Parts: sequence; C-alpha cells; structure tokens
Amino acid sequence: MAKILLTLFALTLMLGQTNGVVQCEKDVIPLVKPCSGFALGKDAKPSQNCCVGLQSLAKIAAASESDRKTLCICISHLERSGSVNIVNYAKAVKLPDLCHFITFIPIEPNPDCYN
Repeated sequence: MAKILLTLFALTLMLGQTNGVVQCEKDVIPLVKPCSGFALGKDAKPSQNCCVGLQSLAKIAAASESDRKTLCICISHLERSGSVNIVNYAKAVKLPDLCHFITFIPIEPNPDCYN
C-alpha cells in the first residue's frame, strides 16, 4: 500500500511540474517542423506527424495559460526570425480543421500572445 501511495505521489509531482516549462527549441520546434511543407504551400495536405504534433501542442496550451503564451511567442518568433519561410496563412488557417484540434493561438501574422 505504501508503494502505491508513493508512486501516486511521484506521478502527481511530475504532472504538476509540466505547466510553465515549455521550451521552444526542445518542445515546440520538433512538433511544428513536420507542418512546414503544408504551411509554406508546398504540400497539398498536412502530414500525419504534423497533425499529431499540433494536437499535442493544443493539449499543452489547453492545460496552462502560461504554456499557451509560451507556445504563441515561440511560434511567432520562429517566423519573424527567418527560421521559417513565409507562411501561407490561407492554408495554415485550415490546420485546426484538417488535423482535428482546437487552435490555441491566432493563426495570423504577428499574433497577440499576451491576451
């Protein structure tokens, strides 16, 4: 019984520490990168890896306002820094419907990440 309680306590601590620790290079870029072909207008549809990555990010964003802001800032900095070529927003706005997730930030140039 003590081992079960200790295990549950450890899991609670680990899950509680997930909010607010999203890192752009480690957590976001690998999940967004598979979407570049579609978002840049090269691919006709998003890949399965793209959709899975965006669904994962949407879950993170839904769970924590601070993580949602971090995700928004990270993605907007990627485009402004030149790390991402020019996004085709007419295609990018279709991603939530095509990949079956609720968007966590506005899909537009220069989103307001603080509201």
